[in-house]
Amino acid sequence: MKLMIVGGGEAQLNAIRYGKNLGFTIVVSDMDPNCPGASEADIFVKASTFSYEETFFAAKKEKVDAIFTLGTDQPVLPVTKTAVKMGLPSGISVETALGVTNKRVMKPIFRANGIPTCKFKLIGTGTKPEDLEGFRYPLVIKPVDSQGQRGVYKVNNWEELREYLPDVLSFSREDNLLVEEFYPGDEISVSGWCVNNHLYPLIITDRVTVSNGPHIGVCIAQEYPSKYMEKYKDEIITISEKIVSSFSITNGPVYFQMLIGNEGIKVNEIAVRIGGGYEDESIPAITGVDILNLQFELAASGKVNESILKKYQFPSQTFGAVIFLFTKTGIIDSNGDMSLIKKIPGVINGKYILAPGRHVGNRENSTSRAGYVAMKSKLKIDLKKLKEEVCSLLEITDINGENLLCDF
Repeated sequence: MKLMIVGGGEAQLNAIRYGKNLGFTIVVSDMDPNCPGASEADIFVKASTFSYEETFFAAKKEKVDAIFTLGTDQPVLPVTKTAVKMGLPSGISVETALGVTNKRVMKPIFRANGIPTCKFKLIGTGTKPEDLEGFRYPLVIKPVDSQGQRGVYKVNNWEELREYLPDVLSFSREDNLLVEEFYPGDEISVSGWCVNNHLYPLIITDRVTVSNGPHIGVCIAQEYPSKYMEKYKDEIITISEKIVSSFSITNGPVYFQMLIGNEGIKVNEIAVRIGGGYEDESIPAITGVDILNLQFELAASGKVNESILKKYQFPSQTFGAVIFLFTKTGIIDSNGDMSLIKKIPGVINGKYILAPGRHVGNRENSTSRAGYVAMKSKLKIDLKKLKEEVCSLLEITDINGENLLCDF
């Protein structure tokens, strides 16, 4: 069977290798012929992951039997449209795919179905200060159709909003953007799997984020279980089920981001794909559910073996974390020895992803990641010690021998 994975970046590498091990002929499409997945694929085709036309042409040319994406939001719509057009298995409809990839559509669905979210409005280049009457600064502005925190800014007044508006639109294919009231609090994420519109929640994690000037929400770690599990677990699941129902998410993986503050839970955004923070490695290790295998089953046959999901319960004696590496501004001279870190008991996997000679900038969004380490333990205190041991060994140096790694 010939299966096409749309996207050949770091977030897709595990799936490419996994599929080849299962015996699939793996076709990878990406705009960049030098992407990491190009050399790993059986067949590589150059095609924009954001373009339905290019994705469909590539899939038709290669006569693929199945298609999916993971770890990235915007390809979900081209993939779904291609699957439907070619009569291939697809977990969701085109209408659903549009709703979960475009905030211009997503946010009104939240509002119409009573899904709690921040006060929002769509604006464009012709917006005037008075058009935002009733909104409280600070505000957050973001593209309606981007990903990975690209073009997301926190602004404190109209002058800052007007200054950053062109940059926000540069990350979009549309001429409007989303503005919403900033909601101070903590972030969580919900990963799960849907079968015939029924949600099986798999993991609820804390998204540890930092801000860098106007850039906000840059995730530096995912930690399981969320510290809000005891107080909010039932409400989180109820809201997640309402999302599944409201967006008609039929089958496949889901990844929801929520905010928790003084006004309770508010949904930030949602996606219908496996998360891009190495959830394809951490979820199987922490939960025992092989989410990549489910993805291949769904893409190949349109259904999955539901048995492991039916008997699943949140792990009570497992703690896990994925830390994401970011650097200060400089030029990488060398990376540390990740093989030593991977030998530490409890480390699931890890990798430095930027090669020596690479010029690195500020920590602005997920594209700035320089690596990651995933780990787990049976006790919370052991996980803390494990993180400390791992962090003491991490090293990305510049030509002066200085460690470029940002603090964790």
